[in-house]
Amino acid sequence: MKQVSIFLNPDVAKAYMQATAEDRKKVNAIVNRWLKNIFFRKKTPKEKLFETMDELSIEAKEKGLNPEILEQILQEINDFYH
Repeated sequence: MKQVSIFLNPDVAKAYMQATAEDRKKVNAIVNRWLKNIFFRKKTPKEKLFETMDELSIEAKEKGLNPEILEQILQEINDFYH
């Protein structure tokens, strides 16, 4: 892997910097896959987004993510921003 810099919304940057190393690693994997799909697949942006979402869904299920855990994660994110 190669490190690069990107510009983020200040709140997003702060949340990322405050995240655990494990959570940052997960975010990095998601962003890496998303950018790979954008730059290297010859599909519309909408097709790329849905394909990436499908891939992430499969991977999440393989790693044990279920609707209850997802709801808990989303609630924690919501609580953080409100």
